[in-house]
Formats: sequence, structure tokens, C-alpha cells
Amino acid sequence: MQNIFSELKTDSRFIRFVMKVGSPSPLDPDEQHRRIPAVFVLMIISVATAVSGIYHCSSGKNPLVVLDVIGFILSLIMLLYLRQGKNPGIAYGMISTGFVLLCCAATVLGRTEMSLIFWALVLPAGCFSILGRKMGMFVAAFFFFINLLLMNLPEHMILSKPFPASVAARFSVVYLILTFMLYYYESSHQMLIRYIRHEENKFQNASRYDPLTGLSNRRDILEKMENERERHSRLEKTFTLIMGDIDNFKMLNDTLGHEAGDYVLQTIGRILKNQVRGIDCSSRWGDDEFLILLVDTDLEGGQRVAERIRKKVENTSFQYQGKGLAVTMTFGLSIYQSADEQIDACVRRSDDALEEGKRQGKNRVVPV
Repeated sequence: MQNIFSELKTDSRFIRFVMKVGSPSPLDPDEQHRRIPAVFVLMIISVATAVSGIYHCSSGKNPLVVLDVIGFILSLIMLLYLRQGKNPGIAYGMISTGFVLLCCAATVLGRTEMSLIFWALVLPAGCFSILGRKMGMFVAAFFFFINLLLMNLPEHMILSKPFPASVAARFSVVYLILTFMLYYYESSHQMLIRYIRHEENKFQNASRYDPLTGLSNRRDILEKMENERERHSRLEKTFTLIMGDIDNFKMLNDTLGHEAGDYVLQTIGRILKNQVRGIDCSSRWGDDEFLILLVDTDLEGGQRVAERIRKKVENTSFQYQGKGLAVTMTFGLSIYQSADEQIDACVRRSDDALEEGKRQGKNRVVPV
């Protein structure tokens, strides 16, 4: 089933453009949430350094041109690295480090041009978006203390006067408010993602599992049988199908009601789960029919499993509203014969063997 997240789209052409630049394939929400701001920052840096390089070149400021070229090349390298998606954490770490250094420079230069200090307010948004809630909070808090130090260092250490105490205090209050607002937003975002994933898992379970017994439904086991058929054609690994049916189930329903029938179905569902391996698959095929897929199992091995289940059902004490119920099952089984055989044909042979078991008197295992 296609992941629900792949259906989430944005109406913004610009955001879609940024997503395409950052990754050639769809991303899950967590990675998309981090990738978009990181790519946007790198795009801004590459454009800004290109424009700045042209300006400085025309002004004859060659040392600054070199810095612009380095910044432009590094931003493109990180963009390409992010696009490959091999280890985006390295690129995120480099971008965040650049953020911190840029904001530290803004604070130092702000001692002479005070308006520059407000660029430092961009840092919490960048850190939370790129690094996530915990690491973003750590970096934002780390910069807060470094920034306080840079704002208040004595003049002889940086050759510029420190910020007035009132400006430093107001900036710190605004920075802290912004940081905790972004922390709350990021926490809410993570809660939303967890909720969506929980709902997606519920939807997947509802589409693949029988709600009454908890076993696989017909759709799920058909898909698994088809996978085993393809595996058989490649590796010549065989598998066995067991079709089981509850004896006299209609009489039980008519006599005691559907609630009693549901109780029996649920109990048998638990028995089937416990009697097969994790690599096998037990399913509810119909009303009172069950189909079991035994991977890498020949007919003889499948017969042993079916007989073990038959005896377990026969010896289980079914008690409903104080009444003991005599419950038995009949099984028919077949082995997948060749790569040319269709799954339906193998299922039909198991079903035919089951019907033969019913004709022979029920409560038995019939291989074919």
C-alpha cells in the first residue's frame, strides 16, 4: 500500500521547487521538514555570494571576491550532497555550524552597527527546522550564552564598545521567547507526525488483517502467496497451503447465536497463530474457513503441522456461557507444484482436499 505521507502535497509551487532541488525522490515528513529550510538556506547563500562576488569584483575588492567564490562553491557542494541523500546529517551539521558562526559575527559587528544583532534572531528558527527539537534546542541555548558573552565583552578585547545593558536584556528576552515558541511548535509538529503514523498503521492493519480473529485477511495472504510463487521461480523454494474449515459451524451459529460463533473463531485464530512459525501466514479465508501458508515446507511437513493444529483444536476446552462446545476442524492441503502453476489452482486443490475430508467424516487431515 502506498504510504499516506506520499499523498501529502503542498499548494506552493515554490515549496515544490525547493523539494525537487533538495531531493529527486519523495521524502518522509520528518526529513522533508528538515530538508526544505536547509535547501532554502543554501540557495539563498549561493545566490547572495554570486551577487556579492560580482559586486566586489566590479569594485576591485579581490580578497572579498575569493571569500564569495568559496562560499558559492561550498553551498553548491552541500546542495549536491543533500540531493544525493546518503548522509544528510553531515550537511545539516555544517549548515548549523555556519549559522552559529554567522550569528556570532553579526553580534560582534553589531557592537558598532547595532541593527546587525537582530540577524541573530534567525538562528533558533534555522536550528529547530534543520536539527529537530532536541538538538535545535541545544544549539539555540548554546548560542544564547555565547551571544551574551560577545555582547558584554570589554572594549579592549574586541575593540568596540559592548551593547548597552538595556539592549542586551531586551534582545535576550525576545530571543528566549522566540526560542521557546519554536520549541513548542516543533514539539507539536513531532506529535502530529506520530499521530499520522499511528493512524497510518491502523489503516494498514485494517486493510490487511481480519478484525475479529486478528489473522491476515484474504488480500494479505494472496499477496504473500504471490511473493512466494515468485520466490519459487527464482530459488525453487517450495511451499504448502493448508485449507481448514470448522466442522458444523453453521449448526453452532444457528443453535447458540453468532456471538458463540465469534468466540469460536477468535479462539481458533489464537490457536493458529501459536501453531505456526513467524515466517508462515495464517489467514481467515472465509466465514469459517482458514488458509495457512507454510514457507519452505513440503507436503509431509505440512501434513504434520495440520495434524498438530487439528489435535490442538479437538483438545481445546471451548467454554461459552458455561457450556462446553465440541469443536473440530477438517483440513485439506496441497503443495505448490511448479512455477507455471497459478496460486488459484493450488488453493483449489487444497479446497478439494478439504471437501474430501468432509465427505470422509470430518475432523481429519487430507493431503493431495
